[in-house]
Amino acid sequence: MSAVGRHRALSDRARWRPLSTQVVIPVPRRSGIEVVDAQTQIRHRVSVEALLAGRLAGIYETLCGARVLAASLTDPGRGRCTECAG
Repeated sequence: MSAVGRHRALSDRARWRPLSTQVVIPVPRRSGIEVVDAQTQIRHRVSVEALLAGRLAGIYETLCGARVLAASLTDPGRGRCTECAG
């Protein structure tokens, strides 16, 4: 088979084509808002319901079960709670 014939044989094969529809893979994510604990400087996630329930006292129950006193909204914190993030 000549080089030209081999080239045509390869080009006649089925080519890769992108799918017409996109495949969406759902990623489970824990909802919530990050709040920095004023005492430990650790960022925790708080559900919207717990955020509304604790807004008067400023003490919130986090997704990991800890009760935290919210720090200033501008405080970036020193770390992230692994239980709340996971």
